[in-house]
Amino acid sequence: MKIRFSKTIFVFALFVLVIGCKKSEFNPPEDGVVTKEMAERYVKVSFALTELAESETVKLAELRKKYGISSGMAELNDEEYKEKYPAVVAVWDSILVDWNRKQDSVHRELGMSEKEWDWIAGAIIMHKNKEIREFIGEEFEKIKKEKGSLPTQPTDSN
Repeated sequence: MKIRFSKTIFVFALFVLVIGCKKSEFNPPEDGVVTKEMAERYVKVSFALTELAESETVKLAELRKKYGISSGMAELNDEEYKEKYPAVVAVWDSILVDWNRKQDSVHRELGMSEKEWDWIAGAIIMHKNKEIREFIGEEFEKIKKEKGSLPTQPTDSN
């Protein structure tokens, strides 16, 4: 299973992850084992977040094109740029607020906190979760067959 993300989506997701981490009541199991029920919800949330990120690509492309922002969007973290172009920063901030609202909605609607999703993403690479990792791959394949394909990201060569 491969899902290709554009540089813009990667930067956007990384930025949102860094600034948007929220507190949650999730406590990982002491044994570090991802259950089947957790894995099923993880797949649903992952798929929904991927679809959401894909839909946000348009906003990011428009922002970059309109304001001449680089593909890595590093200028949005530069203090001089922020001072010189507060209107651009305001647009970026509104995109982030909207993203956080939508992301929170996905987590809430599908019954998995961001903290739990993050923990599972890290835990499934552990050897003790090999079987559940394979199960997750199979579940993604089922969704792919049901929907015709998984969401994909265009290659961003800028």
